[in-house]
Amino acid sequence: MPINKRLAVYRGKSLVGYLADENPLSFSYADAWLQIQGRSITPTLDVSLQKHSGESVESYFENLLPEAGIRDLLKLKHQCTSTFGLLNAIGGDTAGDLNIFPEGAEPARDEYLLIDWKDVANYVYQGKGLMHEAYQEHGFRISLAGAQKKNGVVINHAGILLLPLKNTPSTHIVKPDIQGIDGVWSTAINETFIMRLAQKINLGVAEARFEPIAKACVIERYDRWLDGDRQIQKVHQLDLCQLAGKPSTIKYEADGGPSLKQCHQLLKHHGISGNGMKRFLQWIFFNLFVGNNDSHAKNISVYFPPGQHISLTPFYDLLCTTIYPGLSNRFAFSIGGESRPSHLNRNNLTQMAIELGYKPAFVIQIAQTTANAILKNSSLVASECQIHAPVGSESTMVERLQSHVCSNTQKLQKRLLL
Repeated sequence: MPINKRLAVYRGKSLVGYLADENPLSFSYADAWLQIQGRSITPTLDVSLQKHSGESVESYFENLLPEAGIRDLLKLKHQCTSTFGLLNAIGGDTAGDLNIFPEGAEPARDEYLLIDWKDVANYVYQGKGLMHEAYQEHGFRISLAGAQKKNGVVINHAGILLLPLKNTPSTHIVKPDIQGIDGVWSTAINETFIMRLAQKINLGVAEARFEPIAKACVIERYDRWLDGDRQIQKVHQLDLCQLAGKPSTIKYEADGGPSLKQCHQLLKHHGISGNGMKRFLQWIFFNLFVGNNDSHAKNISVYFPPGQHISLTPFYDLLCTTIYPGLSNRFAFSIGGESRPSHLNRNNLTQMAIELGYKPAFVIQIAQTTANAILKNSSLVASECQIHAPVGSESTMVERLQSHVCSNTQKLQKRLLL
């Protein structure tokens, strides 16, 4: 991999600025961007200063990278450990609307490779086949944030599956089963079930479906849209770790990441109100009831849809974690001073409501409505998922999920709300 000291940061075909491999890491807005656009890429890198360095730069750009074990694999593959080095290697298609290239390079025309779901399965589970060869030839330049192995693909208006190459934007994210964690199985159908349950109760989530050939959850990207020429355009988004200036390694409240109160304050400060705040409260209770203890601050984002004001994004990364005995039994956030769902009581909900500035009766009503909707719709969602996973471990997971989610919801409902 060539040694570069600066990376060019683009939004579409507009040069936003340069990321410099300095100690500490620095970012400078381009003169033309300041003169024509004059917009910050994130509040922590305000255009009132042309050059930024240190923690604010590191935390924003680091949050664009994959996390945990996936990042460790990338470090070994590309023999680099820094945020700059990894973005130099894989920063083509990031979350949101930025492209990052070596200085002197510019966004290339979109390139695609026609593939099918067998090609996807061969790559994600065996590391071979057409997709592997394409990445070997064109370079693996897709950067999808998160701790799970995933790939970007394009599903066009005719339903044709394509692999985007180089910096070509994707329209969907393919999330296969999580591998390598003892006792964790069939996570793709798990996520599909929970996402579709959230959609059924009108929580506002990204579109999700299960792809049986690739054994993967396929998520439609909400941060992409088609213009009048059917060209894929990107939407600017920021997760709450980026808004808080926290690296992805500090996404849990227990590690010093944003608390529920701090998340609420960040959303409010950046213009989220009304229905957006109500959805935030629904998200908290939905995760609590379905047993998603991994609902941390990076799983809340805001975005700027074309022609609209800032909004809370559709929710994503919804998974029932408590169905796996070896995973944490603590909720990602403290609710009224308690992070153990089995120890929560009505007083904790009252305290949380007061901390967030709401009347307890309002918050309890949202919790009750969410619980009732989960119980009403879980069997219907299970039936829909069984159509695509009628046999094997996926079918077993759907059956267990329905029972587990309903049981968990009823237990919490009795302790907190009745």
